[in-house]
Amino acid sequence: MTGEQVGFIGSVGLILLMIGGVAAIGIATGYPASLWISARLADLLSFLPRERFDAPQPPLGIGAARAAQGDFEGAVDAYEEMRERHPEVREIHVRLLEIVLGPLDDPIRGEAILQRGLAALQSEDDRAVLRKVSEAIRSGDRRPFAYLTAGPQTRPAGVNPPPLSQVVEPR
Repeated sequence: MTGEQVGFIGSVGLILLMIGGVAAIGIATGYPASLWISARLADLLSFLPRERFDAPQPPLGIGAARAAQGDFEGAVDAYEEMRERHPEVREIHVRLLEIVLGPLDDPIRGEAILQRGLAALQSEDDRAVLRKVSEAIRSGDRRPFAYLTAGPQTRPAGVNPPPLSQVVEPR
């Protein structure tokens, strides 16, 4: 081998060594840099929901669409189907209560839905929400689907319905 050949082979080796070094530095700094950049981007986009679910949530839109069209019995049927498949989802029980105690004004059926919901829900917070919704609708403080009815309120503000003990027969 001549000196020129050794110089050429040595320079190719040196170039490959430099490329490998740059790649190693890029890999070593790229991952932490990507984490830092993604954190800043997440902060920028923090208006997006951060909820994570283990399983897909039930399709509440079917019952909601029927209720919005004024088909409250159809909405109850749709929510009842979902409740059978997903008894642990609080929102289904809340929406059933809103329809049955609101526009359908059926306190006996509402009490049955409330009791089923209290039995099905695992979290005490979820049960407390269900009780609050029921009490608010019964007292007239919450009027679900009032926007669908024309004219004055069916129950004037401040007038409470009869106590549940007078409405529901003891077992």
